[in-house]
Amino acid sequence: MLKKPIICLIILFLLASAAMAEPIQAHTVSPVNPKAQQTTKDVMNWLAHLPNRSENRVLSGAFGGYSHDTFSMAEAERIRNASGQSPAIYGCDYARGWLETSNIEDSIDVSCNSDLISYWKSGGIPQISLHLANPAYQSGHFKTPITNDQYKKLLDSTTTEGKRLNAMLSKIADGLQQLENQGVPVLFRPLHEMNGEWFWWGLTSYNQKDDERILLYKQLYIKIYHYMTDERGLDHLLWVYSPDANRDFKTDFYPGASYVDIVGLDAYFQDPYSISGYDQLTALNKPFAFTEVGPQTANGSFDYSLFMSAIKQKYPKTTYYLAWNDEWSPAVNKGASALYNDSWTLNKGEVWNGDTLTPIVE
Repeated sequence: MLKKPIICLIILFLLASAAMAEPIQAHTVSPVNPKAQQTTKDVMNWLAHLPNRSENRVLSGAFGGYSHDTFSMAEAERIRNASGQSPAIYGCDYARGWLETSNIEDSIDVSCNSDLISYWKSGGIPQISLHLANPAYQSGHFKTPITNDQYKKLLDSTTTEGKRLNAMLSKIADGLQQLENQGVPVLFRPLHEMNGEWFWWGLTSYNQKDDERILLYKQLYIKIYHYMTDERGLDHLLWVYSPDANRDFKTDFYPGASYVDIVGLDAYFQDPYSISGYDQLTALNKPFAFTEVGPQTANGSFDYSLFMSAIKQKYPKTTYYLAWNDEWSPAVNKGASALYNDSWTLNKGEVWNGDTLTPIVE
């Protein structure tokens, strides 16, 4: 007869073996907005688990241009002609911040929405960015620098500067509302490349840290988050934080885990194996993406197949990339077919099943 301690050990071993035989259920990753629409929740959870796959794990992407200025479906068509595939993610920018319009909100245009809705319904996902005009001035260029005192004024909704900012945000929210009404989740990327010195919301000097400026940026980001989420009730946004890979302080501006769904890098490079910031961004424990990419020297000679090889070898947690258009486009460089047809790549039409837009989970 077996002694009782031995029997207990056998039972424990059998229980452990049975548990190991059961498939491990991945935990659910939810958007930071607890009221997010179910489809947006599905996209977030699905995207967060893509790196667990052996293939079909990186969403392809391309930038379609600035709404009512350069935006069209031409870039998607160029990529299809070059690779036989259409990008899973298609980008539009609502804010033409170089226009210096008399009414600053007129720099906002959302007419790309109709194409983004069609793109979603045919198996793609939109990313929306904002090259915001400078509300510190009546007609402010998006590259015109501002002081920290000016920054504080635009954060105050009672000031002239604050009212200009709010007018732009209201028009942006109107456009986002159109997409929500159609059930379209959006990768929303406000205030990008904040660690660079070229946009008014970022640093004023090359790689010179300014703690007050960083705090002001966080306040602005959080203000936009609360306006869109709480005041306007937009529940279809996945919030994307994207510093520049070629500048320092990539995580210093991070507004906090409660306000960011996806972290990424805007990276222009010659050597895709030497992109800086991947370890810093992935340490924030959010899904990671290359939110804007392209070759530093745009002469048509870059081989995009090297970028995918670098993702596999050095940046395996990547969930998507969005290649810029014009001379940075894969379609006018080398390796477009290899990039969009790689076994790791997911293209438009490989994200959703049927008309019900049920996410593919494998």
